[in-house]
Amino acid sequence: MREMEEGLSVEPRAAKLAPLRGRMQRPFQKKALEKRSVAGESTLVERYIATAKMKNTQGPLRAYLLDQFAPSPEEAFGVLPGFVSVWPEPMLELADPVTIQGLRSPWYTYDYGSLGRGALADGECRHLAALIINADQSVSAALKDRLLNQPVTVEVYHGISEEQAAQMFVDLNYEGTRVDTITKANIDPRNKWIAAAKKIFDELGIKYATTGRQLTGTHQNLGEWILLTHAEQMVKAIVLGPNKALLKSKRAESWDGVDFERLHEAGVTWFREIFDHFGGHEVLVDKSRVVRTIAVRVALASLGSAFYRNDEAAIDAARTTLKEVNWVVSEAWQGIGGKVTVKDGVATMSAGSGKESITRAVQAVTKPETKAGEAVRGKLKGVD
Repeated sequence: MREMEEGLSVEPRAAKLAPLRGRMQRPFQKKALEKRSVAGESTLVERYIATAKMKNTQGPLRAYLLDQFAPSPEEAFGVLPGFVSVWPEPMLELADPVTIQGLRSPWYTYDYGSLGRGALADGECRHLAALIINADQSVSAALKDRLLNQPVTVEVYHGISEEQAAQMFVDLNYEGTRVDTITKANIDPRNKWIAAAKKIFDELGIKYATTGRQLTGTHQNLGEWILLTHAEQMVKAIVLGPNKALLKSKRAESWDGVDFERLHEAGVTWFREIFDHFGGHEVLVDKSRVVRTIAVRVALASLGSAFYRNDEAAIDAARTTLKEVNWVVSEAWQGIGGKVTVKDGVATMSAGSGKESITRAVQAVTKPETKAGEAVRGKLKGVD
């Protein structure tokens, strides 16, 4: 996948399997930035570093195969899980006239002919660890032979689409191995909210981060301006409203009756107007603007429901709100999006959690007649 992303040539079978593999497996490497001196100047350089998956493969897993499984495979076999391999193409099924006492018939032989190799849905780390050992000149040839000639179980699926492969990743790996929420959300094809968010932000040309619990400086240096799960909250707010958009419950996950084509059109239209108003999507990370906070961002996004419903009066009201509200961090926003501190005439906001701040943020953004609404519009006396 990395070679393909960088436009390098790869052999045809690898190019065919890469998208399938990408939907099933977490990466062995991830992008990072480091400072290097180039021509006497400090420059951020993009490089790849090992993920936890790679570190485990090169460390404990390699040690287990080398120290336990290879020397005593009979004892270790019970704790070395089988491999799960998939082929995107269907194999040729041939009836096999075999009878095995105690086992049900019929039996079949599956011929993969000239299809070539498949992709691993499970066992990728074990496979790479074995390859690392095989390339290690410090390991004796006899020990390598014992390891690589040991029979293992391989479970085969064929005729698997990318969507089915993605679901296989979630079912095989997420439930058994700790995977962070955003990783699961990014890959799980059954999450229609995430699919809608990705489609909307892709059309807007805004890159989103698919790793981590918070947006970091590294994300921003890589051109990623919002966490995918936060983009999802903005999209959900259009249909469910701001409060439900922040909930993590089966009820909040329901998309029954949602017109996703209409949602896409509404999201693209309203979010584009928001970012155009602020001069670009960088407002998502601008510390001088309250839109950086989750609560205010979701409250503002929820006004897109007017576009989803095609309610002209509500659309006009949403546009008026965007223009009337002063989105610059000031004391007027105290306790609405978070805690505001003023030092040397400069106001800063430490963002509170979305759940804690959402009620007041919605009130301030959507109800101009309230004190909070008047304050953020500069209409409340004694508040700047």
